[in-house]
Amino acid sequence: RSMAKKIRRGGRRKLKPLNLRFRPEPLSGKLLAGLLLAICLFGGKAGATPTGQELRSRMRVVSPASASLKFFKAPDAEIYAVAAEYAGGPLPGKKSVVARLSPPESGRVHASYFQGTVLFAPFQTAPVWVGSLGKIPALTEYALWQEKTGEWGAMIALVGGGLRTYLYGDGKDVLAIADSLDSHYAPSMVPLLALGWGRDPFKLTSDLYAFGLKTMKELDPQYVIGRLRVEKKFPEIWGYAGWCSWNAYYRYVDQDKLLASAASIRNSGFPIRWMLIDDCWSSVNYQTMVPWLQGSLYLTGLEADAKKFPGGMKKTVELLKKDYGMKWVGVWHTFNGYWNGIQLDSPVGRELRDTLLPVSKKVAIPDPRSQNGARFWDEWYGRLAEAGVDFVKVDNQGNLPKMTQEILPVSRVSGQAHKNLEAAAEKYFAGNVMNCMEQNVDTVFQWEKTNLGRSSVDYAPFSYTNPRSNCVLNVFNSLWFTQLSWPDYDMWMTHDNHVDYYAVEHAISGGPIYTTDRPGQERWEWFWPLVFSDGKVIRPDEPALPLKRFLLDNPYLDGKPLLAFAPVRGAGMIAAWNVDKFFRPVKAELSPSDVEGIKGGRFAVYEQFGKKLMVLEREQSFPVRLSGWEVRLYSIVPVIDGFAPIGLVNKYISPATIIEFRREQGRARVVLAEAGTFAAYCEKQPRQVKLNGSSLAAGQLYTWQDGLLKVNIVALTDGQSKLELEIIY
Repeated sequence: RSMAKKIRRGGRRKLKPLNLRFRPEPLSGKLLAGLLLAICLFGGKAGATPTGQELRSRMRVVSPASASLKFFKAPDAEIYAVAAEYAGGPLPGKKSVVARLSPPESGRVHASYFQGTVLFAPFQTAPVWVGSLGKIPALTEYALWQEKTGEWGAMIALVGGGLRTYLYGDGKDVLAIADSLDSHYAPSMVPLLALGWGRDPFKLTSDLYAFGLKTMKELDPQYVIGRLRVEKKFPEIWGYAGWCSWNAYYRYVDQDKLLASAASIRNSGFPIRWMLIDDCWSSVNYQTMVPWLQGSLYLTGLEADAKKFPGGMKKTVELLKKDYGMKWVGVWHTFNGYWNGIQLDSPVGRELRDTLLPVSKKVAIPDPRSQNGARFWDEWYGRLAEAGVDFVKVDNQGNLPKMTQEILPVSRVSGQAHKNLEAAAEKYFAGNVMNCMEQNVDTVFQWEKTNLGRSSVDYAPFSYTNPRSNCVLNVFNSLWFTQLSWPDYDMWMTHDNHVDYYAVEHAISGGPIYTTDRPGQERWEWFWPLVFSDGKVIRPDEPALPLKRFLLDNPYLDGKPLLAFAPVRGAGMIAAWNVDKFFRPVKAELSPSDVEGIKGGRFAVYEQFGKKLMVLEREQSFPVRLSGWEVRLYSIVPVIDGFAPIGLVNKYISPATIIEFRREQGRARVVLAEAGTFAAYCEKQPRQVKLNGSSLAAGQLYTWQDGLLKVNIVALTDGQSKLELEIIY
C-alpha cells in the first residue's frame, strides 16, 4: 500500500524493478500481497518491464502546468510514445514544454547526444557511456540500456507540433525538453519521446523509430514528413566509387584543379565514376578562409564563380564527363543557400526576392513558410540540371533553426523547408541528395525521399586521433541513424596515416566510398579492395552496426576493441579496431554467433590481413588481440556439407563477390563477379577444380592446405562473360 501511494502521487521516488524468487512452499499472506502488487505494476511478469500504467505514474509535466500527457502504445510491442497536450497562449521559445521521467533502474547506458548546442555546430551526434539514465548528457537523442532481467530498453527524442525535443539527465531523472525557438507560438500537441523494451536491442531500436515516426506523422501530418531508410531506395550513384574536392583544394577549387584531378584519376586507370565539387564553386560575396569573415559569407548568384569557372558550370561538367569519363558530377550548397544565407542586395536576391524569407535587413533564406520556397530550389536546380549536374550535397542543415528563431516554430520550419528542397531534388536529380551537418533531431525525421546522410563530423586528414574517433562515431551513430538513412562515413585520403582504419570502416559501412586526394598522391591499393573493376562498391546487405555483446562497453576506455558486424548474402563480416584512448593493447573473445541473424551451426572464419582460416562451431569463441594501431576484418561463412565459399579475398567484403553458389553431391559451383583470388573452406582435398569447364592445374592455379582452398583466377578473354568455378571433392 505504501508503494502504491507513492505511485499515485506521481512516482517521484525512483522505483526499482521487483525481482521475485519463487520457492516451492505455500504462499504466505505477505508473499501473496507482494505477488498481487507485482501483477498490478508489471503485468504479471517477475522482473519485467514497466507497463503503460506504471509509465504514466513515472512521468509528469513540469511546465506549462496546464499541459497534460498523452500516451500511445504500439499494438504488438512494449513500446510507447508520449506527447504533451496544451491549450493556452504562447510559450517561451526555449523550454517551451518540459516533462520529467523517473526512469527504471538501468545500470550502464549508451547514449547518442548532439555535440553542438541548441543553436551551434557541428550538428552531428556522438556516443557516450554513462552509469544510469539520469546521467545522460544534454541534447541526447537516443539512449539504450540493459536491465537486470536481460531485457533491453531504449528511448528516443521526438519532434512535431512546432517543437523539437531533446533528452537531458539531471543526475536522477530524465527531462524531455521541447523548444519551439519562437516565443510567439502556442502549441497544441507536442510529441516528446518514445521508449520501449525488448529482448533484441536492434529490433527494439528499429521498432522504436518506426512507431515514433508513425506517431509523429499522425499527430503532425503536415510538418513531419520523413520515412524510414528501409522504405526508400539506395541511390545508384553512391553504389560506385567517387572523389570530392574539399580536402584536396578547400576554398581554392577551380576548373583547372578539377581537371587536373580528373586527369590523374583517368591516367591511373582507377574507375572513379563520380566527382563532387564541394564548397567555393558558387557565386558568393567572399571567397576566403579568413576566420573572422566566415560569419558574413552569403550567396549572391546561382551561377558558378566566373573567375574560377570561366566557361560556367556547364563547361566544367561537360569536360569532366566527355574528356575524363565521369558518369556523374555533383555540386555542394547549404540548406540556406550559403553558410549565412542569401544576400538580399545581390543578383539572386533581387531576381528571386518573392521566393525568400528575409531573416535580417541584409540576409534571406529560401522561404520555409509555405511551398513558395520550393520555387527557389526549382529555379536553382533547374539551372544546375541544365548544366549537366546529377546530384547535390546539402550541407549545414542543422543551422536552419538559428536563422529562423523568433520567426517560426522550429519543426514547422524544418518540415516545410525539406518538402520544398526535396520536391526540386526529386524533379531534377531523382532525389540524389547527400545530407550533411544534419543529425539534429528536427532534421533527421524530415527526409521523405532522400536516403543518405553524414554519420559523423568531418574527416580530419593527418590527425593522429581521427582514424580512431571517426570509426567510433560512425559505427555507434549508425545504431540509431541507419533507421532513417544510409550512413555516409565521409571522404578520406588514401595517402593519410593509418589508412587501414578508414578503408575497413568504409568497406563495412554499406555507404558511399569516395576519396579526396590531390593529383599524384592517390594510393589506389587501398581503394581496389573496396570496389569491382568497374568502380562498383562491394557492399554488405545492411549498414554495419556495433556487436550486441559490446553495446554498453566504451571502446575508448574499457580495454576492448571497437567491434562491428554486417550481414552479407547469408554470411557476415566482423571488423575490429583498437581505438583505445591511451593506445593500449585491447582484447575480446568473439564467435560466429556475433553476426546477428546468421544461420548455421559450423562456420569458416577467414581473417583478411593475416590470411588465416579457422573452422568454428556457432558459439565457439576465438580470441582477438590488437596492438595500439591494429585493425582486423573477418569473413564468417556457414559450412554446409564440408564446404564454405568465402569469395574473392583480394576484396574486403569477400562474400559479396559471389553472384551464385550451388551445392551438389560431392561438388560445389561458384559464380564470381570478376577475376581475383578465390578462397573457400573445403574439408576434403579437391580432386579437381574447373574454371568455366576447363581443369586448373593443382599447385599452380590453385592450392589446398589444411582445408583452405585458394584459386588464382586471371581475367577472362575470348568474350567470356562470367567466371564459374566447379570444385569436385
